[in-house]
Amino acid sequence: MLASALCAVFAAHVACRAVAEEAATEFVSHPPTRPLPQPFAAPVAPVMAPGKLWHVDPTRGDDAGDGGEQQPWRTLAYATRQLQPGDTLLLRGGVYYERLALTRSGEQQRPITIRAYPGELPVVDGGLREFRERPEQAWMPLDGGAEGEYVSTATYPGVDARRAPTQFLPASWEPMWGIEDERPLALGHFGDSMVPLHGYRLLADLRAKNELWTGNKQQMSELGLYGGPGLWFNRETQRVHIRLAHHQMAGLEGNAYRGETDPRRLQLSIALGFGEEVMRIVGLHDVALQGIVFRGATGSPLLHVYGSQRVTLDHLTLFGGFPGLLVNASQQIRVTHSAFRGLAAPWTSRAHMKYRGTASYQIVFRNEQPINEDIELANCEFTDDHDFAFLRYVKNLQFHHNLVDNFNDDGLECGAKLRDHTLYIYQNRIGRCLIPITQHEIMKDEAPLDHDEGSGVHIYRNVFDMRGGVYKSPPAEPDATGAYLRGEGHLAGDHGSPIWPVMRVYHNTFVRETPVFRNYFLFGLGAQGLRQNERDVFNNLFVQTDRVPGVVILGKDPGKLREGGNLIWGVTEGRELPDEPAKASALWFAKFRRSPLFALSQQVHEPGWTTQDRVADPRFVKLSSAVGEADDLRLRDDSPAIDFGRPLPESWPDPLRSQDDEHPDSGALPRGVEPARIGVDGRLSLFSNRP
Repeated sequence: MLASALCAVFAAHVACRAVAEEAATEFVSHPPTRPLPQPFAAPVAPVMAPGKLWHVDPTRGDDAGDGGEQQPWRTLAYATRQLQPGDTLLLRGGVYYERLALTRSGEQQRPITIRAYPGELPVVDGGLREFRERPEQAWMPLDGGAEGEYVSTATYPGVDARRAPTQFLPASWEPMWGIEDERPLALGHFGDSMVPLHGYRLLADLRAKNELWTGNKQQMSELGLYGGPGLWFNRETQRVHIRLAHHQMAGLEGNAYRGETDPRRLQLSIALGFGEEVMRIVGLHDVALQGIVFRGATGSPLLHVYGSQRVTLDHLTLFGGFPGLLVNASQQIRVTHSAFRGLAAPWTSRAHMKYRGTASYQIVFRNEQPINEDIELANCEFTDDHDFAFLRYVKNLQFHHNLVDNFNDDGLECGAKLRDHTLYIYQNRIGRCLIPITQHEIMKDEAPLDHDEGSGVHIYRNVFDMRGGVYKSPPAEPDATGAYLRGEGHLAGDHGSPIWPVMRVYHNTFVRETPVFRNYFLFGLGAQGLRQNERDVFNNLFVQTDRVPGVVILGKDPGKLREGGNLIWGVTEGRELPDEPAKASALWFAKFRRSPLFALSQQVHEPGWTTQDRVADPRFVKLSSAVGEADDLRLRDDSPAIDFGRPLPESWPDPLRSQDDEHPDSGALPRGVEPARIGVDGRLSLFSNRP
C-alpha cells in the first residue's frame, strides 16, 4: 500500500519554479557545486480514514495548538509523537533546529507519512541557529590568532562528550591511531551555497599559510596544511574557531575560495559534537519521509535506520553526515529521488579528508542481525565526498538509476566475500571515484571460501566514466596547470587483500583516460582478486582515450575467470593498429596467447581468455575529446560491438534483454535504445554528470 501510494505521488510530481530556501543568484561565499534543493511540489495523497492530516510550522506553530492548518504544532519532536497509522504530517517551510527520534509506526495498509507541505521546503537541522540567524553576534576576531581567524562569542560545554563510534571502522580511526583528541568536533556548510566547511583536526592547519604537501604526515603536522575555509573546536576554551582565508595555491582556479572572509557577514550552518544522529528511525515500520532537507550532523549519521521495516525515504536532500544514511538490521527500505551531498568542497583533496579532517562515508550498511534485506536505492544522486558506500551487508540490494560522482577515495564497497549477499548494481552512471569498485576487509580472514548459489555482486548496464579524475593530494611544488586535481585511480581494488566476492560483470561501458595500475587485463576485472571465487566478465566495452588497454595478468593460476564478448580500445594508440578488428586483435593478444596461462585458461573457459574478445573502435555516436563535454555513447550502425556479445544465462537479470536479440550487443546500451534517465526525477542522462 505504501509503495502504491508513493507511485501515485511520483506520477503527480511536477517541476516547481519556487527557489530553494535561501538560494540566490549571487553567492556571498562560493557558488554551489550541485543543484540546491527545491520545494517538493507533489500534491498530498488522499488520507484514508481514520487517518488524519496534521500540520507543523517552526515559526508560527505552537505545540499547545490542535495541529490543524490554522493552529499547527511547532516542533517535530512533539508532532511526530501524536501520529497514528494512516496519518500524514505536513511540514511547513522553514528550519527545524532539532535532533529527534521517530517513535510511531504505521501499518502496511495505513502508513504514516511525514512530508513537506506542497511547494515549501522544510529543513531539519541538527546544528546551532546562532551562526545562521545572528552571525554578526556569534563571532569576534581572535587576538593573537592567524590573519582572518575568528572565534565564537559563546562557549559550548559538553561538546567533547567522547561518544563511542557506532557507524563504521573509519569513525574508529582515532582510538586506533591514538588521536582521539584530534577528532573534528565542528563541521558545517556555507549557508547560501551549502558548500562544505572543512572540519580541522589541528589548529596549526587552520592557521597555516602553506597549501602544499611537501613532506610525510608527521612533517606536515609540524608545518601545517591549510585545507580551505573551515572550523576547529578548541577543547580547552570550548569555543569554535573559524578562518575563511582565500586560497593562494596555483592551479585551483575556479575551485579556489574567493568569497567573504568575515564570518559575521555570512550565514553558516554549523554543528558541534560527535555521535548523535539528526534523526533516528529505530524499531519502526510503514513510515515514509518526503521532500525534506537534512543537515547539521558532525561525525555522526544524518539518518539512522535500525531494526525497521518498510521505510521509504523519498525526495530528500542530505548535506554531510558520517554517514548520510546508516542502515542496520532492517528490511524493505526504499530510498528514491534523493540527493546526498558530501563533505568535499571544490578545494578538498583525499589527503585533506583522510589525514587532516573527516574521512566520511555517505552510505553504510552494518551487519547486526537480522541482516539487511530487500533494500532499494533508486534515482538518487551521491556526490562530493571521501568514500561512497559500504554495501557488503545486504541481501537483495537493488541499486539503479543513480549518479555516483566525485569521491576522492573508494566508491562502491561490495566485498569482502560473503556466502549469501546479493547486490544488483545496474543502469547507473558511476563517475569520478579513485576506486569505483572496492573490497574492504574489516576483520582479518573473515571471508568464507564457499558461497550460496546465486549469491554475489551483479554489475550490469552501467556507464563507468572515470575521466577527469579526482583531487588526490595537494602537489609538493606549485603547479599552475592544476593537473593535481585530475588524478585517475583504478577501476577495482581492495583493502587488506581479502577474498573478493563472486562477481558477474556484464553489459557495461567503461571509459578512462589512462591505463589502470599495471595495465591489468579488462581494467583489472580480468586480473585482480581471482583467488577463491567466481568471476564472469562478458559483453563490456573497455575504452581509453590514451593507450589500448593491456592484457597484464599476474600469477600462474587462472582461478575461475570466465570472460568473452568484450571490446577494448584506445582512441589514440588504436590508430596505429590494423583497421581489420580480427588482425588488430590477433596482434594485440598474441603475446598472451603464447603464454602458459593462456593454455590453463582454456581449461577454465573454452576457448580461452581473449579469444572471444575484440580490439576495435566501438564507434560511439560521440565520445568527446575534452572532459566534461557532452557524450553520446550509443552505438553507431556500423559499430563492431553490434551482435558481438555472448549469450548469457537467463538467470542473470537484465532489464534490456527483451530489447537485445539472441546475438546481444556489447556495452551498456543495445543499438537503438535510448539512454536511461537517472538521478532525482530523471533530470540527468546516463551519459552526463550534469542536468
